[in-house]
Amino acid sequence: MSGRTLDRVADALSLALTICVALGIGVALIWATSAEPATALHAFFAGPFLNKLFWGNMLQTAAPLVFTGLGLAVAFQVGAVNLGAEGQVYIGALAGVAVLTFSPWVTPWMIPVATVAAALAAAAFAGLAGWLRTRFGATEVITSFLIGAALINLFDFFLRRYLVDPSAGFPATPPLAAAFRLTKLLPPSNLNVGFLIGIGCAVLAFFVLYRTGFGYRLRMTGQNVRFARYSGIRVGRYFLVAMAVSGAFAGIAAIFEVMGVHGRLVTGFSNNLGWNGITVALVARLHPLGVVPAALLYGYLHSGANAASLMSDVSPRIAAIIQSVIFYLITAQAIYVWIRRALGAREGRSEP
Repeated sequence: MSGRTLDRVADALSLALTICVALGIGVALIWATSAEPATALHAFFAGPFLNKLFWGNMLQTAAPLVFTGLGLAVAFQVGAVNLGAEGQVYIGALAGVAVLTFSPWVTPWMIPVATVAAALAAAAFAGLAGWLRTRFGATEVITSFLIGAALINLFDFFLRRYLVDPSAGFPATPPLAAAFRLTKLLPPSNLNVGFLIGIGCAVLAFFVLYRTGFGYRLRMTGQNVRFARYSGIRVGRYFLVAMAVSGAFAGIAAIFEVMGVHGRLVTGFSNNLGWNGITVALVARLHPLGVVPAALLYGYLHSGANAASLMSDVSPRIAAIIQSVIFYLITAQAIYVWIRRALGAREGRSEP
């Protein structure tokens, strides 16, 4: 058995052990805070599968995280850290909804147009952070975060100033026309075709990254910049492309969430899709196909916490704490593995 295979087995066992420990802590917290721990535990672990509503909403919770997780995994593959995905989610949604709102054509054919607009808008600002890195050496960790924070405020300004529906009673656009809504897969849940598209994108990303010359050069840029340069790879270009792709996936996640779930643009609609996408990417070990089960794990924990708060005496805050403790432990283990690998490859790295 090769050393690489042994490392993968060790990582898998480490992740499995971390999940077991995290779930054990969740069980202990429920047992300590609930007067009916058996009912609460059943609701937490089995609740997402009890009916179509819970089951569909669990899958839908994972759907946008597949997109943001994919985007951030691509960025990490090239050695980039995109901390602006949350802002890119908001600006992508704003661009896509603006296209739908001002479109003279009310037809489902505008859905792909709005999706492209959302992807391009988010990619432009993610790419800006990548360009600042390649052109001026400004670290994308800081620039992407600052640009993302500004985009959230820009979103709020345009929503409240130009797109708000005065009759809504809260900052939101008018409801989207029925022709602009994504098809539901499992009514009465929010599950829609965006989930299937996300799985398709994960397969496509795997093929591009691991079965094409472009993907090889992109991964080589992240694994060993010095070798990539000596091989004639234009590392700056691949760095910039990876950042733009990362933003594009965030924009797609945003517009699908609006068209498939909310039906209108609402302030705060994201619910940390960008930040949680980082967690999903790390738990997936930056592998495109691993993003899908990692997102489903998050969706399961989120839905389980909601079910426990609805069907037992576990308060919503306790349920949220349990969910956070479990996923943060898993994320911490994933971060440890990522840092260990990064330090192992550090000798071959240099700035793009």
